[in-house]
Amino acid sequence: MVKTKTQRDPGAPKRNMSTYLLYQNAMRDQFKAINPGMTFGQLAKYTSAMYAEMPPAEKESWAARAEADKERYLHELSSYVPAAGYDAKGDSLITSAEYGAAKPKRYGKVERDVNAPKRNISAYLLYQNAMRNSFKQENPGMTFGQLAKYTSCMYKNLTPEEKATWVSRAEEDKKRYEEQIAQYVPPPGHDARGNVIKDQTPKRRTKRSPKDPDAPKRASGAYVFFTNEMRPIVMEQFPGIRFVDMGRILGERWRALTPEEKQKYEAQSAEDKTRFQVEMQQYTANQAAAQQAAAQQAAQQQQQQQMQAMAHHQQQMQMQQHGVPGAPEMHAGQHQYIDPNQYHYPDYNNHSYT
Repeated sequence: MVKTKTQRDPGAPKRNMSTYLLYQNAMRDQFKAINPGMTFGQLAKYTSAMYAEMPPAEKESWAARAEADKERYLHELSSYVPAAGYDAKGDSLITSAEYGAAKPKRYGKVERDVNAPKRNISAYLLYQNAMRNSFKQENPGMTFGQLAKYTSCMYKNLTPEEKATWVSRAEEDKKRYEEQIAQYVPPPGHDARGNVIKDQTPKRRTKRSPKDPDAPKRASGAYVFFTNEMRPIVMEQFPGIRFVDMGRILGERWRALTPEEKQKYEAQSAEDKTRFQVEMQQYTANQAAAQQAAAQQAAQQQQQQQMQAMAHHQQQMQMQQHGVPGAPEMHAGQHQYIDPNQYHYPDYNNHSYT
């Protein structure tokens, strides 16, 4: 599904940028100069790895810049008067549906039959949904991320008996879903679980340049090392957990770690970053040497072609001078060719020298 970009008022204040985008824009030229052989994708991965391994003190300086940019945006937005057809932030109020076009659908979400049975959810999600309002009332100043972290901590601190209650509810919900899905009759164009069956016609995809197998594997951040270690544990705690729920739980557990607990994964990431930088320097040098060798080979081939052309030209000239049949005719500006059959030589055999 194609994302549509919302039209904005040209006179609206420019939105503030995140910490990472500020860092990316500031360091792009420097990283390109350090790694001239990198493609756009490799440069983006390199920038992401460098940002992930940034010391906390340095990252705080970029966060301060982001906060200043946010204050700038809010200040400009407070005095902004939207033009006709635009909202308070400068976004267009006229949707594509009002022009008769189809409304863009949510990107990446699978369409389902509205009458299909509702999927079962895990014990943690049941707990989260049940306690969300209660935790929000107890902590009215919490942001969404802080509330998710708080909920994760509260769930981890449940007693085995309390946790068993939520696991039992999840098992009941799973049984409910299996019973309903067994009786469910999908409408045409839907599979057995109510998902829309996509057309079998091949889709037009943008051709991507093949990845160089010799390119070094990008450096992994501390969070990646954490997920590699924690994923089997979560799968053991929540058998049959869905991919989306897995990502949510891993994110919440990562945010719940203390700085001391994160040091282990940050050390692994720093070591991997060093490995990536060494391999990338060697890879860039190899790429430059290969390009230079290819340029030299191309120059040699061009020189050989020129020599062959000159030799062929000289051969034609000799054929013309000796009157070889089939020799090409001379054009204006070339040497005149005399046909020996048309030139009458003296008859030396019958000539008397006495």
